[in-house]
Amino acid sequence: MDCLSAVADKLSARPEYSASKYTNRDAVNSAFAAFFFQFPSLLRYMREMEEQEKRSNVQSLFDVTGIPSDNQIRNIVDSIEPSSINAVFNDTLKTAGQSGDIKEYRVLDGGVLLAIDGLWYFSSGNINCPHCLRKQTKDAEGESVTEYYHAALAGAVVKPGCNKVLPLAPEIIRNTDGEKKQDCELAAGKRWLTAHWQEYDWLKPTLFGDDLYSNRPFCEKIVGNGWSFIFTCKEESHPWLTETIQNSNLHEVSEEKWDPRKKKTVVYTWKYLNSVPIRYDEKDPFLVNYLSFEIRTKGTAKPSYSNSWITNKVVSDINVAYLAECGRARWKIENEHNSATMLPHVLKRRGYNLEHNFGHGSSHAADNFFLLNLLALQFHTILEYCDLEYQLTYSIFPVRVAFFEGLRVLIRRRYFVSWVEFLQYVIGKDTGPL
Repeated sequence: MDCLSAVADKLSARPEYSASKYTNRDAVNSAFAAFFFQFPSLLRYMREMEEQEKRSNVQSLFDVTGIPSDNQIRNIVDSIEPSSINAVFNDTLKTAGQSGDIKEYRVLDGGVLLAIDGLWYFSSGNINCPHCLRKQTKDAEGESVTEYYHAALAGAVVKPGCNKVLPLAPEIIRNTDGEKKQDCELAAGKRWLTAHWQEYDWLKPTLFGDDLYSNRPFCEKIVGNGWSFIFTCKEESHPWLTETIQNSNLHEVSEEKWDPRKKKTVVYTWKYLNSVPIRYDEKDPFLVNYLSFEIRTKGTAKPSYSNSWITNKVVSDINVAYLAECGRARWKIENEHNSATMLPHVLKRRGYNLEHNFGHGSSHAADNFFLLNLLALQFHTILEYCDLEYQLTYSIFPVRVAFFEGLRVLIRRRYFVSWVEFLQYVIGKDTGPL
């Protein structure tokens, strides 16, 4: 919370208006409290306690002086540039690093795996602002309608075999005044690298992404920053590279394993080729290293899984299997962090209410509420690693939903002067078992 308060205190001063008696910290930290406790609406229960007891756990636990109303929070947050909040993501991650918890994520040449991907966090056919992205769709009658939405390039530190991800500062994908061309994920990715490569250089990251990023300009930018990459590489989007692979003798490593569930032998095959030009007919070709992986039940014609990647890391018989495992870990940002197949289990279905409209505003409210929601996920993950009181509290509940429901109920029961007192009360040190 000290990290968040420090960032909030550095935000630009606001012009005088009806909510000016509240500071930026009051608005930002109060809004974050709702996301931390996974309230479905902004501070409804907190205001009830303040009205009854003239004091609130938001003030004691989240380091604020006064609690603005919902509308006041939205008005203040709407005026804040989202990039000015981003610093807290790295500050809190470094705090976790001081406890040694980042070490277990350093799995590839002493660095971390950093997955990036785009996600939507707001869409509407009616509500919109000047920064909204637009998409033309068809309604039930076949008429063309405009869908307004907000999106971001999200990044997270992942690890093969680990179901916890550590979100990093995202890059908002949004339209700006004077720009005729709509903003896109790839452009956001380039901005993200420019804005954050020095900030996250201490992590020594290897960047992961889908086929969208496996192009020369983006890959060169990563290598120029001293980072590494492993990007999905589809045949249809890389015809020259695919032709080169098909006409080359690839190194191959294979392994057979008995699958007790299928009661059949499964063949795992890895192939790779180093120093392949990513594009055709260039005087100064940009060389990448190619690897592929497939899983096939012995005796069948088609593999049950296959994928291919490009990387700037040298591939060998020794590391090809692990590089492929790392490449597959990219799906954790989709499965554990934002969109696609399993995202609902975290940001959309595990209490973070990502699709709920906490407030759209006319400038930045929707973006900032998304950032604070994402920050809550980062806080929860770090606390699960670092904080003994939090771990003990979490362990007494059978499921995650019950844990946050219990927290929401108990902070309405009485006033707590500190997090330690609150968590000890939850685990029953002062009151007996729940």
